[in-house]
Amino acid sequence: MLLAPHRAAGYNSTVPIVSQKIRVKVLFFGRLKELIGRNEESVDLPERSSIEQLFALYLAKNSELVKYRSSLVASRNQEFAAWDTPLHAGDEVAFLPPVSGG
Repeated sequence: MLLAPHRAAGYNSTVPIVSQKIRVKVLFFGRLKELIGRNEESVDLPERSSIEQLFALYLAKNSELVKYRSSLVASRNQEFAAWDTPLHAGDEVAFLPPVSGG
């Protein structure tokens, strides 16, 4: 006599896979600081998120940021980084608008 239905997929096959979260520190400079309303904060992201995906979170909250995306530079841990750079727990990401002056 079987106590439970047989599952071909295996034991615990119905348990959903839980994605891991990472926490990163985000810094904002120049006009971005004004738009976001603060100069830094910590954010929880899904594992393997990129800098682009992090920026998309802020873009979803404030569509005015789209005007700045093409001229922004990003850094990870105080080094310039490509927008597709993967993030890891404890990383520090800064979004830097262009600097003008004379």
